[in-house]
Amino acid sequence: MAAPSIDVLDVAMPLPDGTKLATDVIVAADGARHPVLFVRTPYSRASLRVTHDPIELARAGWAVVLQDVRGRVGSEGTFDPIAQEGADGAAAVEWCAAQPWSSGRVTMLGGSYNGYVQWAAARRRPKGLAAISPMISTPYTEDTWFKEGGAFRVGPWAIWAMAMATAGNKGTRAAEKRALKDVYRWRELTRYPFDPKTVAKHFPAFSEWYEADESYWRAIDGPGTIASSVRVPAYHLTGWYDIFVEGALEAYEELAHRSRSERVRRAQRLVVGPWGHAAQLVQVVGALDFGADANWLTRGIPAEQLTFLRDAAEGRVVTGGASVFVMGSNRWLELESWPPPAEETVLHLGSGSAANSARGDGRLLAAPADRSGSDRFRHDPADPVPTVGGRHLLWDMTPPGPADQARVEERNDVLVYTGDVLERDVTIVGSVRAELFFASTARRTDVAVKLVDVHPDGRAFNVVDSLRRVDLTPGKPTRVSVHAGRTAQTFLRGHRIRIEIASSNAPSFDYLEAADQTVHWGGRTPSRLLLPVRR
Repeated sequence: MAAPSIDVLDVAMPLPDGTKLATDVIVAADGARHPVLFVRTPYSRASLRVTHDPIELARAGWAVVLQDVRGRVGSEGTFDPIAQEGADGAAAVEWCAAQPWSSGRVTMLGGSYNGYVQWAAARRRPKGLAAISPMISTPYTEDTWFKEGGAFRVGPWAIWAMAMATAGNKGTRAAEKRALKDVYRWRELTRYPFDPKTVAKHFPAFSEWYEADESYWRAIDGPGTIASSVRVPAYHLTGWYDIFVEGALEAYEELAHRSRSERVRRAQRLVVGPWGHAAQLVQVVGALDFGADANWLTRGIPAEQLTFLRDAAEGRVVTGGASVFVMGSNRWLELESWPPPAEETVLHLGSGSAANSARGDGRLLAAPADRSGSDRFRHDPADPVPTVGGRHLLWDMTPPGPADQARVEERNDVLVYTGDVLERDVTIVGSVRAELFFASTARRTDVAVKLVDVHPDGRAFNVVDSLRRVDLTPGKPTRVSVHAGRTAQTFLRGHRIRIEIASSNAPSFDYLEAADQTVHWGGRTPSRLLLPVRR
């Protein structure tokens, strides 16, 4: 049987305010109505034709719709990133549902910003939306998109803002050239003391993000939580080293556990690999090869994803549950839901060979230290702890993912606490937390915690890390809880578990003033690491 001929339509889709969005429609020329696969992007429809195969998807029965968002590339209007996508996306979904080539059932696909636009539209419940598939993305604008633990993601968003100003934003050619010049100086422009105006001169929205309060983000998000506002099946795909993984997992947990609709709760599918944002869906991430099973093609994820969306579009029951990749043992774990049951195991901070040493030289102990002590370091924002691997989106740095932390651990402003050599494998699946008794000479400071897997040859690879911005009474030890993040990791027999404690992670996050920091442990100040061990 001959393959159907395909129509490629160049459409100017009208928004309610009259703005027209450049839109490609790729659909079989058979006169039938087809379920819609809709992708919206600020990066140009041409980029979508590279990452997807719209002709083959149309031959498989989809009506494929690719669209430049307002103010970008071929679309009219002024680009107001993030803020515009809810109303525009909902209107665009309803337009797709009403077209003569459409079955009236619309699904959405895409990652990063192209994933956020799905969440923004779904929160407004447009008529015809059947399912979404946000990848390496998050619906939470303030927390996990622009901030983490109260600190602003200065490096990633400075790069993104200046890069967006270089093309497709309807600026003059001279303005684009100036932005292009500065985007290659991003490390210089984001050093301490950081001035947001250095970026905002190219992309004005940056200053709004940097200075915004909670009311600004609430106005963008609209009323209600994800659990109360999103009512469709969702295929959540993310990676342990993706910058947005925490938000992606929280969105899944909200819908799978807290939606008031049982139908919605059952229709959430989660896939988490060992991937990063810029190195997604492959087996080599950062400095480690996670094996062939980590490759999304070997795993069959694209086919599974499209089957999920097609089933939702045609009214069939979709397959929920969770597939998460356990690093270290490099295997997939199939779960009914995330997070799975785990037993919280506590490791206590204590002294190493020299108490009160400059860097800590500390230990992680199965039982509390029988005496109290403390370790100190000096935080200097002019010479911050560098971002080395991890969950980032930074050019000219180590790639996202696992990286040997040797040069970080050599610094005098990083405390290191290491456990004994493991006699058997230890697998953690879930949230990693640290409870630290922390004192600072500053009233506001950052407490950064990194979980590390120490190999028998001494290499130390970051597993998960985060920080928390806290207000303290200067000089007073205060109990600070830091959620280092969710992960799935096997510490193999012969390895050791380690944490690093610091007060900066630059240029991933913005900077606070210099301070003398103290971590107290033992006695009445039992600082500890809490791990979700899977038995």
